[in-house]
Amino acid sequence: MRKYVFTKNIETKQLIQQDHLFNDTIEPFISFDDLLELFYVNSYHRRAILIKAGILSQIEDSGLNEILPPETSEKEFLYAMAVNLEIYGNTFIEEAGSGRARCLYILPTVEARLLKDMGIAQKVLSSGEIKPVNGCHLRYYSPASRFYGEPDYMAVYNQIQIEQKINEYNNAFFDNGARPDFAVIFENSEPSDEQIAAFQEFFETSFKGRLNAHKTLIISAPNGTADENPAKIRLEKLNAVEDMSFKNLKEINRDEIIAAHGVPPRLAGVMAAGQLGGGGELISQLHSFNELVIKPKQKLIEGFFENKIGCKLQLKQFDISNYKDDADIVRGLVSMGIISVQEARDMMGWRK
Repeated sequence: MRKYVFTKNIETKQLIQQDHLFNDTIEPFISFDDLLELFYVNSYHRRAILIKAGILSQIEDSGLNEILPPETSEKEFLYAMAVNLEIYGNTFIEEAGSGRARCLYILPTVEARLLKDMGIAQKVLSSGEIKPVNGCHLRYYSPASRFYGEPDYMAVYNQIQIEQKINEYNNAFFDNGARPDFAVIFENSEPSDEQIAAFQEFFETSFKGRLNAHKTLIISAPNGTADENPAKIRLEKLNAVEDMSFKNLKEINRDEIIAAHGVPPRLAGVMAAGQLGGGGELISQLHSFNELVIKPKQKLIEGFFENKIGCKLQLKQFDISNYKDDADIVRGLVSMGIISVQEARDMMGWRK
C-alpha cells in the first residue's frame, strides 16, 4: 500500500523589509570595505580567520576538479572561499558556462552584491557599475539582515577598531614629529621675541622626527623681577598617554577578539602563564572548538555544494586526537591480537 503526502505553498504574511535597497541592489548592512580593512588591523584577528579558513579547506573527497579552471586547484578554490566567508560572513561563487563547460570562480565578497531578485552581481568599485553574474551565495546567519550574513567577530567589531586607533595614534606620533607635547613655563620673567622664535624653530625642526631624538635645547633665562624671585624656565609634558594603559587595553582586546572567533588561544599564539604545562587542557579546547565551531561550518559548506552547486564535497575531519594516546591504544590492540602490525601501521599513517 502506497501513501502519498500532498503539500502546498502557503504565502508568508511577513513583510520583506528592503531597508538597504539601493537602485537595483541590496546593500550589506555592514560595509564590506570596513570588514576588509579590519582584516589587516590586528594580527590575532587575522590569524584566527586564517586558522579557520585553513581547517575548513581540508578536503577528503570532492568532484571540484571537474568544474574548476585548469589553473585553480581544489585547495586554492576552497581556501579562498573560506577566507571570504570568515572575513565577511558571506561568500559568492560565479558559475560560468553550462554542462560540461561549466566553471566555478570565486567572486571576491568585497565586490559582490545581491540584486532585488536575489541574484548576484559584481560591483565595479572604481565606477560603482553593477554587472549581474550567474552564481550562488553562501552566508552565515545574521539576525540583523534577511539577505546578508555576518562573521563571528561582529561582537568585537569596536575592539578591533580600537586596535586600529591605537596603532594610528602611535604612527601619528612618529609621522608628525615623534615628540611629546610640551609647554614652556616662564616663572618670574617674560620671554623675548627672540626666545619665542627660537623655541618654535627648535620644536618644529631640530626636535621633530625620530632621527632628531636626544638633541639638547639650551635656554638662557632673563633676569628675574627681584633677587628673591629668580627667573626659572621649565618644560612640562601635555596630554601624556601612559604606554602601560595601551598595553593593558591591547591585551584585553586580544583576548576578546580570540574568544569571539572561538579559536583556542594557543592556536592564535597566546600562551597564558598558567597553561604552560601538559596538553590536556589544549585537547579539551580543541575538542570544543571542533564541535562548536568547525563541524557546523563544515556541514554548512558541504550542504551548500550539494544543494546549490550540485557537486560532491566531503571535508576532512579536524583531527584533535593526542598522538601519544593513539599510539598507546593501537599498541594495546596489537598486543591483544585484535589487529595486525600492518593494520596498526595503516591506522597510524605509516603506510609504505
